[in-house]
Amino acid sequence: MRNFLFFILLLINSVLCAEQKVVIISGANSGIGLATTKAFQEKGWKVWAAFHKQISEELKHMPNIRLCQLDVTDDQCIQETIDAILKEDGKIDALINNAGYGLVGAEECVTIEEVQQLFDVNFFGVLRLTQAVLPTMRRQRSGHIINISSGVGVNALPGLGLYSASKFALEGLSESLAATLSPWDIKVAIVEPGFIKNSWGTHCLLGSRVCNEEAYKKLSQGICKMLATPRGQPCAEVASLLLEIVETTQPNLRYQTTTDMKEYVSEILVDPTGNEMQKRNIQFLNRILNNK
Repeated sequence: MRNFLFFILLLINSVLCAEQKVVIISGANSGIGLATTKAFQEKGWKVWAAFHKQISEELKHMPNIRLCQLDVTDDQCIQETIDAILKEDGKIDALINNAGYGLVGAEECVTIEEVQQLFDVNFFGVLRLTQAVLPTMRRQRSGHIINISSGVGVNALPGLGLYSASKFALEGLSESLAATLSPWDIKVAIVEPGFIKNSWGTHCLLGSRVCNEEAYKKLSQGICKMLATPRGQPCAEVASLLLEIVETTQPNLRYQTTTDMKEYVSEILVDPTGNEMQKRNIQFLNRILNNK
């Protein structure tokens, strides 16, 4: 009888583990990443909270999470992290590519090395993580990938041109991925926030290439002052949207997080949700795959 009860308990535990959804969130240590970790674990998801260097005290005390140190520029580190997730949970239901930072300065005032490092994190880091989870998601024939872009990833601003360029690249990657992965029912969504009430602006890097132009100096100072002023949307609102997206069977390709951002993006895009373009891309994909 005791062995029978033990077997039943093991069976119940295995069922519960199988039903619990698993998400990995990069840049989970602060801002949108921290708020998203909190939102997902409160909803019952198992969260693999990826941080680069320091761990916030709030992360240490959350239930339903596993902490993992992750450098999105390190292929081996990424693969080891994904292997650890699969060994423990056997699946990955969602990936939220949130890690990234800003680079401030006129294009003439940043070094090539600074731009390369920016793209290595903001663009290639997303590509590395995405490539690492896709074999599992294709086997599952399911999954959600959410890439955190920005309103300036559609409509660029002076002084943030290189940051915008990294997000423009991310937008293009996401547009293609969303159609390419559709045969496996893997959903890809782009989220475009505006100003957020967090410390992101204070962590932006300032271009260091010497250029004695007063207008450039004023531009950099003005952008830094703007970014350092606490204002905008609470991180928790963005986190709620991300949770809503991964629990939606047919998400939009694009999401702007505020009405202001919808208007801002609409100055460039006639289809702010991206859904019409997504339909055309899937039709194009099907023609190619069917040799038509």
